[in-house]
Amino acid sequence: MNIKRTRLLALAILLPCVLFSQEFIQGRLLDSVSKAPVVFANILLEGSSKGVISNEDGSFRIPMEFKSEYEGLLISSLGYESVSVAMDALSEDRLNTIYLTPRTIALQETTVVGYTKRSLAKRIVRKAIRAIPRNFSKDPFSLVGYYRDYQQDEGTYLNLNESIVEVRDEGFHKRDAKTTKYQIYRLVKNMDFPRDSISSMSYDYENQNKVIAQGFLPSYNGNELVILRVHDAVRNYDIDSYSFVNNLRRDFVHNHDFQMGSDVYLDGEWLYSVLFDTYKENVRAKGRIIISKTDYSIYGLDYAAYEWNKKKEGSELSNEDSSRMIFHIQSEYRPYQGKMFLNYLSFSNRFVVRLPPAFMLKNITIDTNNKITWLEFNNPVNISSTLDKEHYEVFFRKKKLAFELLKGHEEEDKVFIRPIFTSEKDETAYFSNDREALKKRMVYKVKGLMDVYGNMLGHSEQKEYLQYREFFTQRILQGNDGAENGVPMDKQRPLFDHVVTDESVEAVQDYWMNTPLQEANDPPE
Repeated sequence: MNIKRTRLLALAILLPCVLFSQEFIQGRLLDSVSKAPVVFANILLEGSSKGVISNEDGSFRIPMEFKSEYEGLLISSLGYESVSVAMDALSEDRLNTIYLTPRTIALQETTVVGYTKRSLAKRIVRKAIRAIPRNFSKDPFSLVGYYRDYQQDEGTYLNLNESIVEVRDEGFHKRDAKTTKYQIYRLVKNMDFPRDSISSMSYDYENQNKVIAQGFLPSYNGNELVILRVHDAVRNYDIDSYSFVNNLRRDFVHNHDFQMGSDVYLDGEWLYSVLFDTYKENVRAKGRIIISKTDYSIYGLDYAAYEWNKKKEGSELSNEDSSRMIFHIQSEYRPYQGKMFLNYLSFSNRFVVRLPPAFMLKNITIDTNNKITWLEFNNPVNISSTLDKEHYEVFFRKKKLAFELLKGHEEEDKVFIRPIFTSEKDETAYFSNDREALKKRMVYKVKGLMDVYGNMLGHSEQKEYLQYREFFTQRILQGNDGAENGVPMDKQRPLFDHVVTDESVEAVQDYWMNTPLQEANDPPE
């Protein structure tokens, strides 16, 4: 591993104390050229196998007590020079900004004599998939790490749930969904971030209240961690995972077109970068797989699918067109003691919810003394829209009634109606005191009304969100060396419906939640 010692280039971003717990050192990784955040970088405590992975904004945090226990941080990321940062150079009360230097390779260095770029790419991918049983552990192992799920609304975190979880994997020769067990050590519904009941509702494909455009995601009993694990195509390489990878071993090469990309640098080694794409059923999928040049180990798989109309829009697809993204899965694997292990797994998808109507019928009241009915709404009604009788239908005992609209009242949120009966018996029954029986026989249909704010009665707007589920390995334990104090997770229940004991929390003091910054600060010039 080629690592260079670096000093912090900027420690000048002073943040309000309320953003930080006194227990953590905060940092942020930026590209030294573009100043963009370095996402999913590995930050290892020097001299140990423990570490953390940077967030979407490049941020990370390290428990304060580690500053005296370890000499520094070892930071590495695909495509960058690895660096070492001394612990005593890290500020305890300011955001530590660390710049990583990108490492690129000249195009001619990727040329291999005897193959076209497309045929070489396909050959490399085939070899990497065949090598999975050799390169990944068949023996039991545990991944202890930080799990979180949340939604995003235009970059704002919503409903952030965090956990420390141990994933007890029986090895790659066993089916993950059937044999892997989970121990829960910490659970936090983070109240420092906004909570939103609309975006967190369950998917509802029957009533279309919450759906994934061009996609379908089973609920898995509401357990988002189980959903995440199902979408690790490498771990589940010999069974179906997701469209259009399907069965990685059997279908991936057949389903995609491949070409060589520029090699990627990591820890002193150049890795193959193979680009792929496919177009099926108005969906365009594309991505990148990172593969070792020596033993064909898979280091990373990045896969994204987008809504697409090839006839209308051609073949070009912008990397930034997230508004049409259906799902995006990012996974990375790192070597440890001769085998490859999951470093992080991130699964995001775009979804649409139907918002509650802004203008609704609130109540129907029958005035037995004045022989009238009034319709009460949640907002003041636009008077001009209430005067058209075509907007109303009144039924009693399945018969349509004539009616009169009453004017001149001063109730801004009400419409008054006098039903006209042809039968005295029906009129007596309508204005009786038997309210429960009346509800079954009376129907009011109202449409076309508007409130004073311009909202149409019963009209629902749609809103788009992003859903994320992410797991970041902090430590690898081989064999059956996992801790014993965690709470076993029931895969048939949502993760955050479990209850964690104090003993479980105490058992994992060496692990921590890498909570993202609530607001992204502009990087220094």
